[in-house]
Amino acid sequence: MILAMAALTVFVVAMIASYSGAFAKPTLHHLDVAVAGPQQLVDGLRAQDNLGVTEVADPAAARAQVFDRKTDAAFVVGQAGDLKIFVAGGGGRSVANASETVGRAVAAKAGLTPNVEDVAPTSPDDPQGTVEFYAVIFLSIGATMGAAVFGLMMGSVRRLSTLALRTLSLAAYSALLAGGVTLYVDGILGALTSHTWQVFGALWLYAFAVSGAVTGVAAAFGSVPSALVTLFLIIVGNAAAAGPVGLPLLSGFYTTFNAIVPQGSGVALLRSIEYFGGNGAVTPIATLAIWGATGLALAVIAVLAPKAWTTYRATHDRYRVAARRDSRRDSAVLRPRVLSPVD
Repeated sequence: MILAMAALTVFVVAMIASYSGAFAKPTLHHLDVAVAGPQQLVDGLRAQDNLGVTEVADPAAARAQVFDRKTDAAFVVGQAGDLKIFVAGGGGRSVANASETVGRAVAAKAGLTPNVEDVAPTSPDDPQGTVEFYAVIFLSIGATMGAAVFGLMMGSVRRLSTLALRTLSLAAYSALLAGGVTLYVDGILGALTSHTWQVFGALWLYAFAVSGAVTGVAAAFGSVPSALVTLFLIIVGNAAAAGPVGLPLLSGFYTTFNAIVPQGSGVALLRSIEYFGGNGAVTPIATLAIWGATGLALAVIAVLAPKAWTTYRATHDRYRVAARRDSRRDSAVLRPRVLSPVD
């Protein structure tokens, strides 16, 4: 009981430390911006350490950079003495606010009039753009718990038939989870609308990738490593998803894991589908596919490796017995330096 209470306390403190470290004091670390304007302005922005500048030719190209998810914002100097500031609320309201703040500071310093345009606005029922984040992290809980429960109910994965049944079960369970979440965020809440099937597909892929990875680790290495992976995903992965604050405002530690953990890819994929016309969806899809494929590969290895080892040992033992028998036969026919009775 003492050990259980201590472990749960450590878990709660770790969760608080992870979320507070990622979200409590958001600071702009790096913002990618597209700029169309005088070379002096471009060079001045490039001199700022927290900005990554892409020079473009005109307002259309600048706007496209933001909508294609190649940059976080864009600044365009107009002929009327204004500074067009393109932001994307769908990429995270905190990132859009930070982009607008930077743009207004640039305009004030250059003596220009700021003019803000949101190229990917969020829906009225999700003004902060955080529903995607909450959908993904709570889907993670369902997917990991489901994988653990199925492992207890169906036993260890030791045969290909068991692996096939487990895979079908996880696929069906992922579809059930994705359907329930899609029904709520689209039909009931009205936050993620107009892309029902795409949202369902993204949520299904995410749930299947997470549950498959946990199952694969459990099959290959046991329940303890699987539990450690689950804890890592819950404690670090959820915070690294960059939901409430956005990737440019995350600390370096969580930024490193954002592109690795499935939560970061899940949030990015939902935002690409809902607000950016699918732009930037390839990388998160590939990341989630890698998680799922890795889990499947580990499970297959866990099933086939013992059989391959048993076959190898049986073949090796038969070879050794046959070699020993032949050696005895040869030594009985003619021993070195021993003459036959006839001689």
